Amino acid sequence: MKDDPGIVEELRKMENLGKLAIWLQDASQEIQGSENIADDDAHKTTLFNDKNTKELMTGTFDGAGRLTEIIENNRMLFEISPEIIVLVDSTGNVLDVNSRLHDWIGYKPEEIVGKNFFKLPFLASENKIKIKNLFSHEMIDNGVFPQELDFIAKSREKRVGMVHISPIRDKNKKITGTMLMISDITENKIAEGEIHKLNQFQESIIDNANVWLSVMDVSANVLVWNKAAEAITGYSREEVIGHDKIWGWLSPDEGQYQRGVTGKGVSLIKGAVFVQNFETVIKRRDGNTRTISWNPHNLLDNTNNPIGSIALGRDITDQKRYEEKIKKQNVQLKKLNRIKSDFLNVTSHELRTPMVAIKGYVQLLSDMSLGEVTEKQKKALDIVLRNTIRLNNLVQDILDISRLESGTMKFIPEKTDTRQMVEEIAETMQSSADMMEIKINADIENNLPELTVDSGRIKQVIVNLVNNAIKFSPRGSNINMQARKDGAYVLFEVRDFGRGIPKDKKEKIFETFYQVDCAKDSKLLGGAGMGLAISRGIVIAHGGKIWVESKVGVGSTFRFVLPVKPVKDVEGRFKEMDLFSHEECT
Repeated sequence: MKDDPGIVEELRKMENLGKLAIWLQDASQEIQGSENIADDDAHKTTLFNDKNTKELMTGTFDGAGRLTEIIENNRMLFEISPEIIVLVDSTGNVLDVNSRLHDWIGYKPEEIVGKNFFKLPFLASENKIKIKNLFSHEMIDNGVFPQELDFIAKSREKRVGMVHISPIRDKNKKITGTMLMISDITENKIAEGEIHKLNQFQESIIDNANVWLSVMDVSANVLVWNKAAEAITGYSREEVIGHDKIWGWLSPDEGQYQRGVTGKGVSLIKGAVFVQNFETVIKRRDGNTRTISWNPHNLLDNTNNPIGSIALGRDITDQKRYEEKIKKQNVQLKKLNRIKSDFLNVTSHELRTPMVAIKGYVQLLSDMSLGEVTEKQKKALDIVLRNTIRLNNLVQDILDISRLESGTMKFIPEKTDTRQMVEEIAETMQSSADMMEIKINADIENNLPELTVDSGRIKQVIVNLVNNAIKFSPRGSNINMQARKDGAYVLFEVRDFGRGIPKDKKEKIFETFYQVDCAKDSKLLGGAGMGLAISRGIVIAHGGKIWVESKVGVGSTFRFVLPVKPVKDVEGRFKEMDLFSHEECT
């Protein structure tokens, strides 16, 4: 019987009045049971004599005035209704409203009662035609489902109400008016709007992420499939959502992919494994393959049981291609580098052999050990000797660079008397300085600790610094050498009063083949810009540091420190250095 369409329709038409009747009955009985109300008063208050109950439950009154009469006689119950109630006659004029309307949108009953409902200011303009249609007798006869409508409060704020519309009939079943019951759903709509915005924001983040993002349930059925996933695979979300067929479609083969990807995916979902940067190859819709790097995470419920997984995939196809290309290039570069090192090594040795003979014979001629020479011939021999020495030094530098770059330079650390080492260098270099009338001053701190270093290589560093100081110092000036304890290190210092180094070139001078003034320095002073690079490598290999402080027109101070505690594997440290990061001298 309850499924009969006619009965269902009639029940629905009576729903709102029925609600009102039931609510009024409950409220009336509550008032009757109150200790603060006398029996007579409570008796007067009750709605539910047989006549009132029948009229309310059926929605049939002796005209709209009869409903108004019932409400007026029970005004207290009408006013405390949780819903906004509006009674409208057949012409659209408002017969009555309860105080909830004022609480909701700020209009008092006297501002509303007696006025045409459709012209009231609290109705949003876009709703006026809609509500007029809803009020038509034909619509009411056919049944009006609850409608969500916008209202404008007196403060001009927007309110949203769920409106229930029920007809008021006379005894002949003729519609003589309408009752509206309005539920305030403003806060619900605001919350829905915020949730909608949040959902849109989350969807936007997911869709606009530049990585493949997919969410699966425990059976690997796809729940989320973003735009990046569509672009990478060629399959749209409409094609993949709701099932797990996509994982078969993406399989480039029947065995390896299924075992590798599906197996790990299931283990991940079950929380058995942690997967990071797991690489797979997929087959796109167009048949092309792509390499994907996965970072999946399992999803758990409140009891830590697996409910699915989220997978983030990066298309690394191009990256893998470049890596492979770089790998091949590195192999080729290593081959070329080995050839270059072998060439430098062999060439340096081959050049040194005749250079030693040339130098020896020139010295014999210059010393007149092989016979008398004229003054003019001696000057010519001195020029040849100087350039032979210069060429020999250049060959030695090239040989050192080759050894350093290839990691074949040998270091023999031994306990070294620091004071004696510096004194010997000062004494040896003074003869070269005398040619420029330069005085070398050595200030060596007493009780300097011994250093465990390759003394020959450290002497090479200090000699190079002093030799540079002589080259760039004016005639008749001084060069100050210093050695002192500095915490856990011994500090070495070589100071000149020459032309100085521009600020923007102080770091570059330690690069291979770099010279401050390439054309002038190389032509007039000799050298190829390798000495400081070699010195830097030797110092760093011993666990130290080298740097320069300089001011143009005032001079330069080169300093380096070596640790008192010896470092291990000097040669191994040297192999890890890149001495060939330099700017070409043009």
